[in-house]
Amino acid sequence: MNAPVSVADQPLQPLIDWATRELAQRGLTVTGAQEMRRRDWTLLARIETNGGAVWAKASARAFAHEGPLLAALDRLVPGSVPKPLAVHRENGWFLGGDGGETMRTGPLDRHFALDGTDAPPPRPPEWESVLRSYAGLQHTVCTHAESLRDTGTPYLPPVRLIEVYRHFADRAPGLEFAIESAAAELARYGRLSVEHNDLYPGHVFRATAAVFDWGDALITHPFLSVRTFRDPQRAAYFDAWRELTTVTDREIELAERLAPLTTLHSWLTIDTAPGRPGERFAPFVTEMLDLLRANFA
Repeated sequence: MNAPVSVADQPLQPLIDWATRELAQRGLTVTGAQEMRRRDWTLLARIETNGGAVWAKASARAFAHEGPLLAALDRLVPGSVPKPLAVHRENGWFLGGDGGETMRTGPLDRHFALDGTDAPPPRPPEWESVLRSYAGLQHTVCTHAESLRDTGTPYLPPVRLIEVYRHFADRAPGLEFAIESAAAELARYGRLSVEHNDLYPGHVFRATAAVFDWGDALITHPFLSVRTFRDPQRAAYFDAWRELTTVTDREIELAERLAPLTTLHSWLTIDTAPGRPGERFAPFVTEMLDLLRANFA
């Protein structure tokens, strides 16, 4: 794996040069390129070609699984994700077509309704269908969860959630036994799949309903998502699951209690990057720890 721990200081040109070669093999000529976003964990460029716009993404090492995972999901559930045009696994690079507008309606879309006083985030009319399709994707992938580990996607089955908690234990002490017990019980349901870990309308293309931006994804219990549990249309997601297989209220309850730990997993990775870029997300981490404490109160 050649992907760096951080891409904050990585030059753009090697990514563009690779993209140019890959696109040339597909009969496309690059006519321009522009850096669109740079963070410690991702570098995104828009590339203009004689056949339309293409996006090139370089990910830091902890998120370099995105390209291989997209390729695998496209193969297993065609149309559910944007099909990557090319993947450079060792460097953490991939190319994708321009998916057009997302389903995002505004900045409030990404908010969590963490308690009864918070207004639920807005959702587009198509959102219930998106959640149902996403549940179907996860159900299909359950039988391939072990093979998806070959993509490099972080493997976090319920029994390993305690490892995330231990990093934050000094800020939310006294929960270790309860978390281990709940995780062991959830593990007995034997359900593993891919979890996007940041599913909201801004990560879904409007025209195709394809889900993108899988950099935070995990292989874990499919219900372990704070976004799922705090979504105003969560019922559609669980209804879709129950149409496919047996799901008990207890399994849902256990997953809801443990879900903050999968969210914290992403911020744990960022927090340990050079320069500690995660410091600006400290308020969000505090919210997740408060939620975890409340779930086990």
